[in-house]
Amino acid sequence: MRALSLSLRPASPEDAPRLHGLFLQSPSYFTLIGMEPPTLEDVLQDLLTLGKDPRRRAFLLFLEEEAVGYLDYKLHYPEEGDATLSLLLIREDHQGQGLGRRALRHLLSHLAGVERLYAVVYGHNPRAKAFFEAQGFRHVKDGGPALSWYVRELAP
Repeated sequence: MRALSLSLRPASPEDAPRLHGLFLQSPSYFTLIGMEPPTLEDVLQDLLTLGKDPRRRAFLLFLEEEAVGYLDYKLHYPEEGDATLSLLLIREDHQGQGLGRRALRHLLSHLAGVERLYAVVYGHNPRAKAFFEAQGFRHVKDGGPALSWYVRELAP
């Protein structure tokens, strides 16, 4: 059995309906963080802000032609030489297949000049915390009851 090819494509405002559908297919994540999935208009507005911050990057994750995830990070944040992964979401019906690990490996291979990668975990999400720890991240601080920061040092 061959593994399906995972590819990442930069997200753009034209992807708003696809990303909105992805969010709607991941209701447990939004329950975990204590909010409703964003509306299509909210998703569109967020994607429109991508071009306004040159440090921010967002990608849709595809298995063949099917959108199965979303990755959103910011370069040089919180400090120069850092990057912060604010969302790595795999659609619920595709979780547990190693796609998050594959997407993270892809990201790590494209972070030239980054010394530390932070990951932000929202809500009480033990599965996400365990995922990041298994990928070599360590917990560095909590930013309130609904936010945890993890960091992984990267080779120069």
